[in-house]
Amino acid sequence: MNTFIFGIDGASPALVNEWMEEGHLPNLKKIKDGGLSGKLESTFPPLTGPAWSSFQTGVNPGKHGVFNWLDLSESYRGKVISSRSIKTNTVWNWLNRHGCKVGLLSLPVTYPPEKIAGFVVPGFMTPSNEKGSGYPDQVTNSLFREIPNFRHHPPFFAPNQEPGDWVDGLNRTIRMRGKAARFLYKKYLSKEEASTFTVHFFSTDHVQHKLWNRKEDDRDPRLEVFKETDRQIGKIMELAPDDTTFLVTSDHGFGSVENVFNVNNWLQEKKLIKFKNNFASVAKKKFAEIGLTQDNLKPLGDRLYPLAEKLNLIDNFTTAPLTDERLSALFLSHKDIEWNNTIAYSRSDVGHVRINRKGREEQGMVEKENYKAVREEILNALREVKLPEGGGKLSRWVQPREKVYSGPFLNQAPDILFDPLPNRVLGYGGVMFMSKNVFSLNPSTDPGHHRRNGILMASGPSVQVGKRNADIVDIAPTLLNLFNYPIPEQMDGEVIREIAPDEPTYHRPADFYKSREVEAELDDSRGKLENLGYL
Repeated sequence: MNTFIFGIDGASPALVNEWMEEGHLPNLKKIKDGGLSGKLESTFPPLTGPAWSSFQTGVNPGKHGVFNWLDLSESYRGKVISSRSIKTNTVWNWLNRHGCKVGLLSLPVTYPPEKIAGFVVPGFMTPSNEKGSGYPDQVTNSLFREIPNFRHHPPFFAPNQEPGDWVDGLNRTIRMRGKAARFLYKKYLSKEEASTFTVHFFSTDHVQHKLWNRKEDDRDPRLEVFKETDRQIGKIMELAPDDTTFLVTSDHGFGSVENVFNVNNWLQEKKLIKFKNNFASVAKKKFAEIGLTQDNLKPLGDRLYPLAEKLNLIDNFTTAPLTDERLSALFLSHKDIEWNNTIAYSRSDVGHVRINRKGREEQGMVEKENYKAVREEILNALREVKLPEGGGKLSRWVQPREKVYSGPFLNQAPDILFDPLPNRVLGYGGVMFMSKNVFSLNPSTDPGHHRRNGILMASGPSVQVGKRNADIVDIAPTLLNLFNYPIPEQMDGEVIREIAPDEPTYHRPADFYKSREVEAELDDSRGKLENLGYL
């Protein structure tokens, strides 16, 4: 028994189905027509970090502990997440325990790699200088000998770059990913023993972020990248044994962004954030009021990018100088907030508000007995926020954390969540004061951003032909049931019986949750998130 899983980051049902019907994605259409297809609902927020963590664990963020790109449990600055941030054992661990080998290529949130029977070549968040970062040690050494130019990440988009040139670079990365997949499967996995092989394609996400609105009559850069991804998937499928089940998943979908709701500016207007009264903070606030903000200075970053890249001062992306922690001397940041007089804040790029709680935050001020009243006041205020120019309410919904998450790490979750994405708006707070306005068409914001629904497709010996929607937490228990392995009761997901039809069995492992591991922050990884504008 074998499974091949293709993770297509950011693949949207509407676009993929349209392109399949037009004949552009024949290999994906072959999987769809031969089995099951539907929508795969992501986590909220539908971000790469928490979503692929739920994919790997079968649980919601309240159980695996990854809510965003930052772990804010120890400081307002936060620590960038890594595989060690995931607080439950992964499905790869459970598969290994029952004798199934695992191969992971470029899956996000797998650095540092866990020790598994099989191999791991980690994906997004792998430091640039970590060529030997896989497991076992020799796996990436052999990979780079075979493919010297292999990239852990797609190339970042330089705003002065021709889109066509960048798309060519993305497609080269996809071809290298396909070549790496074929090499690693033949070298480290066997058709004769049970195995699960997962290959992740990230360029599909990047092209939609940056070039969502660049479609022309004769060229759609998004389609070009998806077509190359489909070609590589077809070549990988040729390696599969006859009894293979193919799964295609995405961590979220995509859509356009027309406006940005700058959460921290709104909170500051509501007098829920207070700034320090020292000379530096007052000066930076004055500078922001006259337009010295990260978004307004983006054109300067564009001009400086070629030189900075040449000098290795930034890692492949224009916005790095604008969002780097070192520039807090120029721009308003968490360092300028008077935390012991601040009630709430945001550190996410989609729909988070955290209450500055005493006993949780390092300088928390909201007492336990006041928490619910304070939260309810902010919840109600957010529900009434209107879009500019009579555009209706900002958010489709606004909820307290316990309506969205559950589990032992609920206390570390954002206290309030809201969803402006269906209105083509970001609820942005990652770079705390990117703009001076509450609502802005932020030059630093990409024209495309995530949506909740991704894709699900499956074909194989036991897969029923038809339609079925599912949740991203359903993949892990479904994968275990395909192999007739017992499923941990603690998983939130349910078995997709149209893929794995056998009656599932369950057990309750005492070591479902991993012990908390203390780690130094991966500075290179933080830089990558800053480059992408997440922080």
